[in-house]
Amino acid sequence: MTTVSMLYSVNAIRMGEYHAGIVAVLGRPNVGKSTMVNTLVGNKVSIVSDKAQTTRRRALGILTKPGYQIAFLDTPGIHTPSTKLGRALNDSARSTLDDADALLVVVNVSQDPREEDRRISAMLEGAKLGDAKRSTPLILVMNKMDMLAPADVEARYKEFTDLFQPQEVIMTSMTRGDNLAELEAMIVKHLPEQAPLFDDELYTDQPMRDLASELVREQALKRLRQEVPHALATYCENWEEAEGTTTISVVLLCETEGQKAILIGRRGVMLKAIGTDARKEIEEMIGCHVYLNLFVKVKSDWRQSDRTLQELDYTK
Repeated sequence: MTTVSMLYSVNAIRMGEYHAGIVAVLGRPNVGKSTMVNTLVGNKVSIVSDKAQTTRRRALGILTKPGYQIAFLDTPGIHTPSTKLGRALNDSARSTLDDADALLVVVNVSQDPREEDRRISAMLEGAKLGDAKRSTPLILVMNKMDMLAPADVEARYKEFTDLFQPQEVIMTSMTRGDNLAELEAMIVKHLPEQAPLFDDELYTDQPMRDLASELVREQALKRLRQEVPHALATYCENWEEAEGTTTISVVLLCETEGQKAILIGRRGVMLKAIGTDARKEIEEMIGCHVYLNLFVKVKSDWRQSDRTLQELDYTK
């Protein structure tokens, strides 16, 4: 039976127990999944932007506190795909279901359910996770409550709970930080009693070179017009450490010469701005001086290339 709770406390977990598990975070694009994971973990494990398909790989974020460890699997937003890349992103999200000890479905409660929300519901039902007898608990996170009109609360609550049939529901605001502690405690309650799955000092299992290339893509997404972001990928081509300085080469891959021109900008202004801000974040992440080289390459229609998708680690 669905319950709404704002009163959970991690302190209510019995002394002596340790709870640990993997939590898959699902939702359509731009509902706040990555922001939620980054905030709860306390470190950036996924880049964020207002562009769809910002998250392209499963990103593991590990929150370890006395008595429990939550390993979040941040997933690409479920959407209606138009390319092989889009289908690969949906498959990546779907593949987390078998690994999860609990599921978080994040929705934008300020809007009615969209087609992508219904697609997620159907995916869960297809995985035999959508009925009341399922063994994997589903928590519905109604995010962006700060944008929800009071008159719409009851109707919106019914629409989303009818769609997902969750075991628990909580409303949150990632921008204001509302109910994040309560959400954390709610998750812990559903994790199995077991030893930590990861070392206490880890907050992600992603290689630093992958995180660096993603930080470059994040800075590009903040500046690009709508026609470029979906066609942009980044990867680290070289990483060298010597005498307190790390030299990193990152390739920005696009599909047309026109997109390349936009990425570089007049007299290289765009590429320089991307590199300057990305370098600052990378230095903060790895704790040393960084010399960052950016290169823009064109590969026509790479989002439809099985080989390129595999090389970029978007498919296995």
